[in-house]
Amino acid sequence: MKRISAAIVCAVVFSAALAAKDTLAVLPFSGGLGEEGETIAELFSFSRELNEVFVPIPRTSISRAISNEQKFQTSAGMTDPDTIAAIGKQLGAKYVVAGNIAQLGNRNLLIISILKIDDLRQIAGDIQTYARVEEIQDKLPDMVRNIINAVEIDSSGFEKLAVLPVALSGGNIDSRMADTLAQILSINIIRSGKYAVYPRTATLEQVQAEYDTQLSGAVADENVVDMSRVDNPRMVLSVAAQRLGTRNMFNASLINLESGAQLLGLSVNYDTLDDGITVMESLARELTGVSTGSAPDTSAVPEIRAAPEPAAKPARSSDGAVFNYGMLNLALGLGSFIQGDIGGGVLTLLSYGAAAGLVLWELSLDDREMAGIPGALGIGAASFAVLYGFIRPVVFNSNRALADLMDGARVAVAPAEQGGAAIRLSYTLKF
Repeated sequence: MKRISAAIVCAVVFSAALAAKDTLAVLPFSGGLGEEGETIAELFSFSRELNEVFVPIPRTSISRAISNEQKFQTSAGMTDPDTIAAIGKQLGAKYVVAGNIAQLGNRNLLIISILKIDDLRQIAGDIQTYARVEEIQDKLPDMVRNIINAVEIDSSGFEKLAVLPVALSGGNIDSRMADTLAQILSINIIRSGKYAVYPRTATLEQVQAEYDTQLSGAVADENVVDMSRVDNPRMVLSVAAQRLGTRNMFNASLINLESGAQLLGLSVNYDTLDDGITVMESLARELTGVSTGSAPDTSAVPEIRAAPEPAAKPARSSDGAVFNYGMLNLALGLGSFIQGDIGGGVLTLLSYGAAAGLVLWELSLDDREMAGIPGALGIGAASFAVLYGFIRPVVFNSNRALADLMDGARVAVAPAEQGGAAIRLSYTLKF
């Protein structure tokens, strides 16, 4: 009976750990030579750090979903958000990593986007260059950390910004280059921390009509991503590329759908993809009023490195959100895991596990002298789990020093003499 009880507790802990993980699909990156895009996608899928945080969708399932999606064209680049959403929904993925590989002189430029599928929001992006695909292995840890950090950021307080696909004006425009620069512009805008970015496939007129329809209380059923239309962004970024003599011109307009006014209009020039990347960082700074990092120096070699992002600290949530995290902690510490507080989630989970183990021990007791003791301890452990589960989100949200102090506490069920079990309390001091 005691072995069965331990097995049940382990099963509960294991199931809760899996439940705390979100599903992630890494689509093969378009462009590149041969199977290069699929090779890079596999490197992401097999990353140990990524597997610790997410449940990756198997590659075979992704290939099957892509074959069912008629809009997917490997030659055009995986930049259509509606297509990404359709594939993500087929796979049951909460997050999707997609992107493409462009030519940058004698090197390759890898651009990835991380989209949250339920509301079709681009939560992050990354830019890397490489000459040989083997170099990606060394760059992978930083790229994986960017994905994990992006998921932990609370953007509920950010202004929502719909980003339209780049419009081409006139002939002789390199559409692939323009699309690549538009992706880089979106990544820099996200890095500013000012806007929550929602990539769209519609025109400005269609987005304005959707916004007006939303205000009337109706929702268009024909839209592919229903959730993203329920709360349409109020701000829109419209971009267009055209030729200016021998140079390329990139225009960006920031528009308020509520008033219909253009809040900001900017125009920049570039000659090649190299200087276009630097120009996009400058354009994002002008559009947001926030610096996104130093531009890489490309004068010596055509190598562009994304500006390193600081380790993302979970954003402070509102009081209502903190209460919701406390309520979710009743489900075996799920609230802390979602909040990004792994230590608090584990301790809450262990406390519930200890309570369950003690109650099961009480039910299996034959010794009348000990009757009631494990049960009382179990109720105490459960009470601690509930109380700690509500206090912890408040501490984590408001006081990092106190949160680190609380992280030193550990509660575990340990074997005792004569085949019994005991509660082991420990505390680790950090110097």
